[in-house]
Amino acid sequence: MHPTQLPQWAIDRVIARHGRRFIFDRIEPARTALVVIDMQQFFTQSDSALAMPEAREIIPTINRAAEGLRAAGGTVAWVVTHLSEGAREWRTLTSVAHPGERADVVRAGLSAASPMGELDPALDRRAGDLFAVKDRFSAFLPGASPLPEMLRARGIDTVLIAGTLTNVCCESSARDAMMANYGVVMLSDANATRTDAEHLAALAGFLATFGDVQTVDEALSHLAVPAGAGR
Repeated sequence: MHPTQLPQWAIDRVIARHGRRFIFDRIEPARTALVVIDMQQFFTQSDSALAMPEAREIIPTINRAAEGLRAAGGTVAWVVTHLSEGAREWRTLTSVAHPGERADVVRAGLSAASPMGELDPALDRRAGDLFAVKDRFSAFLPGASPLPEMLRARGIDTVLIAGTLTNVCCESSARDAMMANYGVVMLSDANATRTDAEHLAALAGFLATFGDVQTVDEALSHLAVPAGAGR
């Protein structure tokens, strides 16, 4: 698991700006969604071309976050990336992020027709959860996925971001969500990437300007559960 202790400079900046450590210290469950990004077998399975053990390690933490938010009356949304030949043009994906033969590997692994493009079966997906497909790193980039419309239909204005990779699709989604007027919390122990340095750098940069960073336990403790409701 990645470390979750953020650099003091980022924490100090939040405290100086807001007068407290957590920006979102009261989260309304009915208006909140846990958005789980790209927890597909392409990243979580050891026999995948781009296997990432760190992604598989956060599955129990994601499931715990989903269970806690559902119990409080919140929404869980699962988002996957599907890429294929014939999809709308994204030439910089292959020229910058995945050049050469790597592009074919990524397209094949993240194809809707590939088992590797499916959610890891260890994830606790339930009836009533939302599911959306995206074709860009960010699920909140206009035109990239139907997720924003699905969330707004449920009156969601706050999102908790989990999944993989912390510094790519998760961070991209979190930043775009903030700019689309969502309150955003990145869950530090429910995101994963390839190195601790990349993970912490992404979270610190996000905390400094874009939104909040909390552990799953911290976020669940901030749920404002109506009187008489169980958590």
